[in-house]
Amino acid sequence: MKRLLKFGTVGVFNTLITFASFTILYYLGLNYLVSNVIGYCLGIVNSYYWNKKWVFKDSRKRASIFYKFIAVNVLTLGIQTLFLFLLVNKLGLQPVLANLGSIGASLFINYFLNAKWTFFQEQNVR
Repeated sequence: MKRLLKFGTVGVFNTLITFASFTILYYLGLNYLVSNVIGYCLGIVNSYYWNKKWVFKDSRKRASIFYKFIAVNVLTLGIQTLFLFLLVNKLGLQPVLANLGSIGASLFINYFLNAKWTFFQEQNVR
């Protein structure tokens, strides 16, 4: 439960970075889907650092962890972008509001995959 709370804390900051970047880029005239991808990528940088060092306390230096993290986030970005597209184009929501909903929808997928695959360590199993 403690790890989930830490992940949630990191997630709040990632969401703030992602959402603020998205909103700024969108209001500067960039397409909402392009704004989403750029904002999400900025959140990924923050997420990797804090999840590796603080949430999962993974000191392994293997590149495979980074590649798994990127794979999880590319999948999550795809799902989140699809949700965003559907919320805007099928339900008619305003892109900034739809972005918040799509971020929330992808949070659980991201946590599960990172906990069970990316940062999974045998000694964590009890």
